[in-house]
Amino acid sequence: MQRLWKSQFWRAVTVCLGGSLGLVSLSATCFRLQTSLATAGFALLIIITLISLLGNFVVSAILSFVAVLCLNFFFAEPIFSIRVANPVDVIAVLSFLTTSLVITGLSAKVRELAEKKLEQTRADLARLARVASLGELTASIAHEVNQPLAGVVSSGSACQRWLAGEPPNLERAIQSVDRIIRDANRASQVVERIRNLAKNRPPEKAPVNINEAVVEIIALARGEIDESGIALKTQFADGGPLVLADRIQLQQVVLNLIVNAIEALRELGDGPRDLFIGTEKDESNRALLIVRDSGSGLDPEKAQRIFDPFYTTKREGMGMGLAVSRGIIEAHGGRLWVMPNEPRGAVFQFALPMHRE
Repeated sequence: MQRLWKSQFWRAVTVCLGGSLGLVSLSATCFRLQTSLATAGFALLIIITLISLLGNFVVSAILSFVAVLCLNFFFAEPIFSIRVANPVDVIAVLSFLTTSLVITGLSAKVRELAEKKLEQTRADLARLARVASLGELTASIAHEVNQPLAGVVSSGSACQRWLAGEPPNLERAIQSVDRIIRDANRASQVVERIRNLAKNRPPEKAPVNINEAVVEIIALARGEIDESGIALKTQFADGGPLVLADRIQLQQVVLNLIVNAIEALRELGDGPRDLFIGTEKDESNRALLIVRDSGSGLDPEKAQRIFDPFYTTKREGMGMGLAVSRGIIEAHGGRLWVMPNEPRGAVFQFALPMHRE
């Protein structure tokens, strides 16, 4: 957050200094061309309006005052002085300042509304992609919920038998009840994870243990992995790297990558179906997630386009999963990329800055 603030600050300073130099140069040029105060003011107003599209309102307001000083210095009597002697020039300069501030204020408001609309659109697309991914994992989710429910039924039947005995075996019955509670809690946790992923709520960045977030998604996909005959191997970095992220959005990216790997492996006719999911800490002190499969891989020409919106290599794909995933990772200050796996397959990776308490 501090790094982002510094970046925005120096960007504003750069725009302010560059804009000021541009306004002074334009004013001097207009003076040499012997243009009128109104013409010079109109030219300066155009420059300020264009700069307001790049900077913020504070920068635009500062440049508006710089433009007023330029008009006073070059065009208002006495020349080469910031003092204004003619009342008509005073009215003209104040009119210019008022117009400039109004225009830059409106530009800032329009830009703010556009950014909010863009953020809302991005959030809606992210949710649609997330729900689509969950839909593809329906069988896996049913498998995950069905196992603990079957355990509840089995333990309940066992409890009945232990209590119906003569005399009742209370110790074994209590053990069966404990297993019922354990399996019911497990089913509840699976349902809660699904509900969390499907929720439509604004992003909330907080410290997230990337290992725990990935393990929860693997649990959702476990049934689909087993049914597809995929050999899963996991390896997680020690210490559970922390990243500052929205947990649901981060898990959506992991879910998309795992679903893509499962589908690539499912299409294989023969050969090993290996899937590796792991986390690391790279040399730049970033948390790294790796999803590596032994599928058919990617055509080098297609690999350059798979992150483009609406581009897909699947027959029924929407082409939004990877595009949304890259947008999420970049919004968190990270990077998502793909490379070929040897001897075949693909490796998807994303890196996020580590969070320090």
